[in-house]
Amino acid sequence: MKEIDLSLYFEPCPFMEAGDFYRDASQRLGRKVEMYTVPEHFPSVEGASVVLLGLDESRGGCPGEGVSLPDKRHCNGADAIRKELYNLYPPQGLGKVVDLGNLRCGKRLEDTYFALTEVMRCLLGQKSTVVLLGGTQDLTYPVYQAYAALGRMVNILTVDSRLDLAEGLGSDGSPLELPVNHLSYMGRIAVEPDNHLFNYLNLGYQTYLVEPEAVSLMDKLFFDACRYGRLQDDIQDAEPYLRDADVVSFDLSALKRQESPANPWAMPTGFDAGQFCQMARYAGLSRETNVLGFFEYYPFYERDSLSAQLQAEMVWCFLDGMRFRCDDHPLSDTGMDFKQYIVPFEDPETDIVFYKCRQTDRWWMELPCSEEQRNRYGRHCYLACSYHDYETATAGNFPARWWNAVQRIK
Repeated sequence: MKEIDLSLYFEPCPFMEAGDFYRDASQRLGRKVEMYTVPEHFPSVEGASVVLLGLDESRGGCPGEGVSLPDKRHCNGADAIRKELYNLYPPQGLGKVVDLGNLRCGKRLEDTYFALTEVMRCLLGQKSTVVLLGGTQDLTYPVYQAYAALGRMVNILTVDSRLDLAEGLGSDGSPLELPVNHLSYMGRIAVEPDNHLFNYLNLGYQTYLVEPEAVSLMDKLFFDACRYGRLQDDIQDAEPYLRDADVVSFDLSALKRQESPANPWAMPTGFDAGQFCQMARYAGLSRETNVLGFFEYYPFYERDSLSAQLQAEMVWCFLDGMRFRCDDHPLSDTGMDFKQYIVPFEDPETDIVFYKCRQTDRWWMELPCSEEQRNRYGRHCYLACSYHDYETATAGNFPARWWNAVQRIK
């Protein structure tokens, strides 16, 4: 893998150098982070457990959606989030955290995609966890391209009130020739040649906001989607989905409008701030989650810094969750102890094997894979699940996520 000079891709955050925004002189999180504030001193990412990037790119937003944006090219909310984040006290046991500043926008949107792909390829190659602040959600697409460039199978999870999948896939032209935007980027990923997407997972879609073609396509491709209504009573049901995700992409429109004033597409119903923070913590607990992104934040619509404060709290919850990460995957060689449960079905080839880690009480289910499939899919031959999935199987029904995964690997 060729080395790149990361400093060429970023602009510093000069306002951080003065530190005038700190509320006091105590040991706030901002004083623990190595920041890019002056061009002459670009921080080293070597040994960094977490790397933060600001994104000032919103040309992937769709015009004509009933909302007028002040300037679609300059909707950078990363600095507003930083001001709130760096005033929080750091979680205990925080490792090295580096803030590389804001990614330079290319002359064309495709140039920004290329730059982000190159940066992500470098950071993921050295096993850093990356937090993305700002920009539109189509920037998830170049993150996927970085995984593909590294030859890695990837699970992408979106927390979104919509399924950004079907737009353009039903047109007469080739989907690969259509422009990528924040409503179609997952559709582009799904049809990429030499595809490295193992699963697309969505949490929180609302049926009245989603075209029927998108729901139908999710079913045809055997992807996993969980409606907001299923999660509103117990957000813990989101944990197995997040435990399996390599990339977690939050769209602020999935929040209730009163809790997300800086997103003009938010609806009166949706997740509340506490649920968003809990999901961010679940992502922090997952050893698989290497990328966390917060998208669709438009400071022009901000009110009393509420949206910036919430995203800062979510980053904090993610960082705090990371210190409790443990490798309790059934393929782990860390000495975890598992109890095995075999649920028989009429066809022995469809018997489902469950594993419960005695140390963490977390559940997994095994897919019926051949040796060739095990070599190809690796850890994906085991799915994170819950006790409820075990109960579903013992009642004589296939858990939906198990069934979908079996179809995907055929």
